[in-house]
Order: sequence, then C-alpha cells, then structure tokens
Amino acid sequence: MSKINISSDFLTFKKEIVDKFGVQYFEQTELFFSRSVELASQGLIKSAIADANFALNLSEYSNDKLGIHYLIGFLSQLHCDFGEISKAKSYYKLGLKLLDKEDENYHSDLDLYRRLKVDIDSESWKEPGESDEE
Repeated sequence: MSKINISSDFLTFKKEIVDKFGVQYFEQTELFFSRSVELASQGLIKSAIADANFALNLSEYSNDKLGIHYLIGFLSQLHCDFGEISKAKSYYKLGLKLLDKEDENYHSDLDLYRRLKVDIDSESWKEPGESDEE
C-alpha cells in the first residue's frame, strides 16, 4: 500500500487522495446525492440542501467529475425552492460554466439549466433587496 505524503503541498496532496481513494469518494458522492433527492421528495428541503452540499464537497475528491453539473443544478433548484435566490443564482452560474459543449447531452442539459433560470427568475421578486440584472 502506497503512503500519501501528508507534508506535500495541497494540490499534490489532493491529487494523491483522488488517485488513491477517488472511486470511494465518487460512490459516496452518489449516495449523498441520492439521499438528497429522497429528502427533497419528502419535503425536507433544508436536509436535502445539507446532504447535497456534503455530496458536492465529497465530489472534490472524486475521480469522476462527469455529471457534477446535475448535482449543482439540483442544489440551485433546492435553494430556489427554499427562497434563497442569490444562492440559487450562484449555483446556476457555476453549473452552467461546467456544461461541456462536446458532451452528447449538452443541449438537453442546457435546456434543463434554461428551465432552472426561469424558475429562479420567477422567484426573484420574493427576495428583498435582490435585483435581477441578468
């Protein structure tokens, strides 16, 4: 078993973690994402947000980043549903940046984000002091 150099710089250390444990972090990310979806379906939005955020943090160490924009889009929708429009917009923008134009699902994923933007915009008026300049 190869050891991980805990005294290395952060980026090297993180790469070693991903190389050694990336599959496990991917599996855990998927589990917490699934749990978040289940909690949201039960109406437990705050708990769903907590689990989705944890899944996003775990994904930092995953060896597979494909589909992360679905988790981020889900987080955006959850924050929109919870009335946290500025957070919903932030996740929306991040997820949009992560869409891969070369992916075969790009256009359908872009459509999902467009519908998400409509939801965010329709809720924006509820957040005091929020101006929608986009």
